[in-house]
Amino acid sequence: MKKFIFLIVILIILFSGIYGLSARSYGKQRVFLIEEKILLKNLPEDITNLQIWIPAPIDDKWQKIDDFKVVSPFDFRIITDKKYGNRIIYLKPKKIDLATSTSQIILSFKAQRKEYSASFDDPVAEESLSGFLQPNRLVPINGKIKALARKITQGKSNDLERVRAIYDYIINELTYSKDDPQVCGLGNSLLTLEFKKGICTDYHSLFISLVRSLGIPAKFEIGLPIPIDKEEGVIKGYHCWAKFYLKDKGWIPVDISEADKHPEKRDYFFGQIDENRVHFTTGRDIKLKYAKDSEPLNFFIYPYAEFNGWQFNNLDFEISFKDFKGGGN
Repeated sequence: MKKFIFLIVILIILFSGIYGLSARSYGKQRVFLIEEKILLKNLPEDITNLQIWIPAPIDDKWQKIDDFKVVSPFDFRIITDKKYGNRIIYLKPKKIDLATSTSQIILSFKAQRKEYSASFDDPVAEESLSGFLQPNRLVPINGKIKALARKITQGKSNDLERVRAIYDYIINELTYSKDDPQVCGLGNSLLTLEFKKGICTDYHSLFISLVRSLGIPAKFEIGLPIPIDKEEGVIKGYHCWAKFYLKDKGWIPVDISEADKHPEKRDYFFGQIDENRVHFTTGRDIKLKYAKDSEPLNFFIYPYAEFNGWQFNNLDFEISFKDFKGGGN
């Protein structure tokens, strides 16, 4: 009898591994509250030509947003960028007499975030993929990039193997570093390739360049990291990741910088991303509707403001989180 029970247990473990039926494969989730406080300083008393854009969180099957609130002394509305479908909070104050020279905007919401596993994704219509095959200003796909992609993937028999070879190449060749602000954090594929270092922005920019150069759609996503070892606190920076598209499989996520920092999760972060994050926007070279500055944003995660048609930099913000104990919906 004991042998029979032991055999059944072994079979369950085996089939769980083969068919992805483990608890992890079904997906973990985390629910947390986010609050973003934005302080505008040294404002003129009569505001007539100030514009503010704030990225709003994505609401999809991997991330459900509830109790979304914006507290602001200014009128606002939600707009959408045409290229990527990002939702943006747009504020354009009418003439307002302020008692002081500062003003505060507070964005808050509850996010129920699920672990993203490629095995659960649905294919999308191929005609919507063309934008994810084109270069961005700092993410080229020809010349040196194309030659390197071919070299890395030589001998690979299918696109999944080719993308995995690129993923492994970046982990093997790059060093995670914040030490050079003229290289690290720009998301410039050629600089990353030259200096072989960077942060998440740089890892995933190079990845997207190499993958797109092979005719495989890839996209950039950015949001906030939620600390694993804390239940509340201040979020000190952004985090980004990438996805690539395979026909009949859909979008497959990768988090290459996290895989490099945590070698034990190298296989995990090829095809899965954890629930300890919140997704805000997709894409590079973001063109903000109504913005006077002709240059698109390299990527969009923090508030952006213009005054008299020029970028307004007298702006502070703080983003905090707190685990929600009531559970998800």
